[in-house]
Amino acid sequence: MKQPIPDLNDGIENFAETRISSTLVYDGLLLKVHEDMSRLPDGSTARREWIKHPGACAIVPLFDNGDTILLRQFRYGPSKMFWEVPAGKIDPGEPIDNTARRELLEETGLEAGELIRIGHFYPAIGFCDEIIHIYVARNMRSSNSNTDDDEFVDTVRLPLTQALSMLDDGIIDDGKTCVVLQRVRTWLKLN
Repeated sequence: MKQPIPDLNDGIENFAETRISSTLVYDGLLLKVHEDMSRLPDGSTARREWIKHPGACAIVPLFDNGDTILLRQFRYGPSKMFWEVPAGKIDPGEPIDNTARRELLEETGLEAGELIRIGHFYPAIGFCDEIIHIYVARNMRSSNSNTDDDEFVDTVRLPLTQALSMLDDGIIDDGKTCVVLQRVRTWLKLN
């Protein structure tokens, strides 16, 4: 028999921290780094360093024949190439559905006739408030891609089953893409 899942917020008062102060220590184009003092549940205090992120959308285009699109992209931090789903940050004041449509178009040259939000996740809860919203795009039509000036990507169309095999074999190792493809796999089984 399946056990009931406890309410996540039951007893939150025994765990929640309270921000006492916050100092912006770095104000970048994408990220804002804060140093806070926080009151812990036992009354003591602790320093917390965290990053403010605008959030992002990740999109898995699904074609009628079972194909999808992955991007091959060089990432500066780890200094290597990655297989990734199309994704990008939310602009200030931009509705998340608009972000998903914009990023799909910019990175793949596709316009989604149908855009389905299937969930979200927090990729780095230990030090960042980033949230990534997950979408499936269907009924697409070709348009013109328009990547950012500092973005160089290779767009690869392949069967979704092959992308999932690449995930299972560890070839895909970008955390965002791993989570998103797993969620899409589950979503497809439910629909």
